[in-house]
Amino acid sequence: MTCHTKREVIMESVLTVRLDASVKAEATAVMERLGTTPSRVVRSLFDYAVQHEALPPFADARPAEEDIARRIRAFDQCHTRTPLTLSDDELREERLRGRYGLDA
Repeated sequence: MTCHTKREVIMESVLTVRLDASVKAEATAVMERLGTTPSRVVRSLFDYAVQHEALPPFADARPAEEDIARRIRAFDQCHTRTPLTLSDDELREERLRGRYGLDA
């Protein structure tokens, strides 16, 4: 009689992430002080995403409205010659008109 044992095959994959070297060093030091490793933290993030079909609350947080407005003002100062005075709806209409020659 032949005895067959089930053997689970585990496929592993490698994830490569580009980070600022100083951020990596500082974060790694924090993780070491907390008794963990970057690999363990990333695996935990992926496990959470699979189990909950979502990102953890800290990773999925939408910026505050004031932060979004600040970012838009900074972008406009860098990338436009005159401050943007159109509302969101007016801007959308102008972009549609310019792109498709249509009224929104």
